[in-house]
Amino acid sequence: MSSSNPSIDTFADLLRERLPDDAVITEPSAISKAVRLWNAQVTARPAVVARCRTADDVQAVVRAARSAGVPLSVRGGGHDWAGSAISDGGLLVDLSGMRQVAIEGDEARVAGGATVSDVLDAARPHGLAAAVGTVGSVGFAGLTLGGGYGTLIGVVGLGVDNMLSAEVVLADGRIVTADPRHEADLFWALRGGGGNFGIVTELRTRLHPFAEVTTGMLAFPWDQARPVLRAWRTLMATADDALDVMFGAMSTPDGRIIFTLPTWAGDPGQAAGQIDRVRAFGDPVLDDVDRRALADAVHGLDEAFPHGGDYHLGARMMPGLTDDAIEAFVQAGEAMPGTCALNVHHAHGAATRVKAADTAYPHRDEHLVVEIIASWAGGDGAAESAWVHDTENRLEPHALPGGWANLMARDDPHAPDAYAANTGRLLEIKAHYDPDGVFTATPLPKR
Repeated sequence: MSSSNPSIDTFADLLRERLPDDAVITEPSAISKAVRLWNAQVTARPAVVARCRTADDVQAVVRAARSAGVPLSVRGGGHDWAGSAISDGGLLVDLSGMRQVAIEGDEARVAGGATVSDVLDAARPHGLAAAVGTVGSVGFAGLTLGGGYGTLIGVVGLGVDNMLSAEVVLADGRIVTADPRHEADLFWALRGGGGNFGIVTELRTRLHPFAEVTTGMLAFPWDQARPVLRAWRTLMATADDALDVMFGAMSTPDGRIIFTLPTWAGDPGQAAGQIDRVRAFGDPVLDDVDRRALADAVHGLDEAFPHGGDYHLGARMMPGLTDDAIEAFVQAGEAMPGTCALNVHHAHGAATRVKAADTAYPHRDEHLVVEIIASWAGGDGAAESAWVHDTENRLEPHALPGGWANLMARDDPHAPDAYAANTGRLLEIKAHYDPDGVFTATPLPKR
């Protein structure tokens, strides 16, 4: 079916000369189905969807879009929350069909549309795992390019620290490989600067012998939140790198809880003692920690934040848990609507031993990233969204400048500080590789 825009029809015909006919979608209802993202609040719609299967497909699509002057955006794993994956009325370069993962020794070659679960499932039979986040449906490339927090952070670092190379389609349509010896500036920028420099059709990442870990949830009654968080602070001040303890707040049918997600990636013989240290934070109302596949643990959290829900996210980055910060966190939890959650990542160990200038991702001192997650079923989400903003403001006095760009909307006032001292170099590389600003995956400060 043709659109009502003759220029878009002409562009779609141009794409069909370069791709299989069924790879080009212009019919509105088919587009709506094709572009469903994790966050249903993203209502923008492209005029054309190009379903790519290879880097050559992506190259052909980028060149066609540039020659026709059509704005483009890129969908990888589809877990975008802020809507940057959709250029309203433009072209969507859809990589969701490119989910191949090839294991080569202790490395993986990961196609641009693969998810975290795709990578872990492929590595698992080899006894290996990648530096990944906590939700399996997240796109692996997007997570990695933006930094890549995860439960193995203390022993393997961030996702960007494990990235070995990337195949990239640039704004001029060239396909290049970026690694420490080739396109070194681009390689530096990709490790934390996100998808702002080209379309990553494949990346190569280091794998580690952590297919199985001791992990799960230990949750405590909400009235123990303050002592639990103080106990967390005491333990993590001296904990082994192999112990990661995410924490947060959520509601259950039986009431609000303060939860921890301990993961021990060290000697299995020491696991019981390490988890007992977390168990001693309080009186657990939920105790589900065991030796299990990391792939299963990550995939198991997908249903906590299901695809196609209504979400509004926020975040703050804090240097640690002072008593005042604990109080602000608890107050935010007490004001939290029942369908919302707080989820806190802890950057420690290996991630803090990389110099801030070595990758575009600059946050290398020990810190916390507080994810503020509003979700709702029905209604306009006004109360839930207001809670996100209130929580950001509540945590602001205890926060660091900037933050994690993956959790920022394009108009986030903290975006100018997201890359700290690396901003100048990042913008110079952006001007070199994408002078026309074709790619806008995550917020970059303006010159």
